[in-house]
Amino acid sequence: MAYSLMIAPIDFAGHQKIAARQFFDNYAFFELTPKQAKEYFLWYKSEIPNRIALLWEYMKQECPEAEPFDYSPESLIPLWEWYETKIEQVPMTAKEIEYQVSKYPKWIEEEIRKETMKYTDETLSLALDISIYLGEIILKSYPNLYWGYRARPKNEFSANRPVILKLVGKRAYFNPHRIVFVLMIKSSKAHDKSQLYDLYRYWEDEYFIPSKTQN
Repeated sequence: MAYSLMIAPIDFAGHQKIAARQFFDNYAFFELTPKQAKEYFLWYKSEIPNRIALLWEYMKQECPEAEPFDYSPESLIPLWEWYETKIEQVPMTAKEIEYQVSKYPKWIEEEIRKETMKYTDETLSLALDISIYLGEIILKSYPNLYWGYRARPKNEFSANRPVILKLVGKRAYFNPHRIVFVLMIKSSKAHDKSQLYDLYRYWEDEYFIPSKTQN
């Protein structure tokens, strides 16, 4: 059974409304106007319950012994252990390689052309939904934090992307999608079922501090 992809209301960066491709494209969200960014964020927020439900149902098919998602940090361990078995890459088409080359400066073209493999849409879509679940775990533990988006600086990586706001210290936001994407790349080389959980605990210790006004 194929995983149900998250389809966005807006097509940009040539990704045919496939949200996972948009989220994991470093430059895609730069194209959005303020109106589009707001529309995208409201759509994203409305999709959160559905995407988490789909993720659980898909995992349960292959891991019937797994405990239902309870929004505890510990639930990230079996989830990531299962996800590591789903990470898959396939060859890029010539058109896709040229698209990648077009996004980067000429002086690194040779290096970009060496990257001839891509992660499948299912791999990316699962990563996106895991990042959504990660975000919801954080919000349930720290209700002073919340989903939002930042329009400026316009060329900053997380501009116009849904992120978690109101962190303390030097970190203005937490981007769960970027975190999961980086760990996905690491897990494609060497499995570590605890790495997402460990990273959550690191951020918790450093930045997920309750507001002084929180009861």
